Amino acid sequence: MATCSQLQHNAKLSGRYLALDSSALAICFVLFEANEFLIKPWYSSPDGDLVGYLLQCHANDFLGGTAFLAYTNLLIDLVKPDVRFKRLPTILVFIFLCGLFWELVAPAFLTDSVGDPFDLIAYMLGGCLYWALNMAAGRNRSAERR
Repeated sequence: MATCSQLQHNAKLSGRYLALDSSALAICFVLFEANEFLIKPWYSSPDGDLVGYLLQCHANDFLGGTAFLAYTNLLIDLVKPDVRFKRLPTILVFIFLCGLFWELVAPAFLTDSVGDPFDLIAYMLGGCLYWALNMAAGRNRSAERR
């Protein structure tokens, strides 16, 4: 019972950030699925089309960077909300190290996985989006307290 009480207390402390992380995770999931099953099959790009290339090869990695940080902070919100990822440099180092694992180590174990350095950039850009969302939520939270 104490654990439930502590989780409830931490969720209350996290407030808007818990809602932000849950919403970001859900939106990334919907956009990922839309890209996989609607946009990619529908959008047949001519050779050399940058938009088509980004949609086909890196959009899901961009969403993955955002979603992974939202998921990570969602878990942190419930356990120790004061240590959530907030600062851009910390976010970028964290997502870069995760991306190195996904792009260098995972392909050694998963035969259908291929490392791509541009995916690291996509993860980090997703991290930048996540940081911007957090900054916006923090400003809104500060305005509410005044």
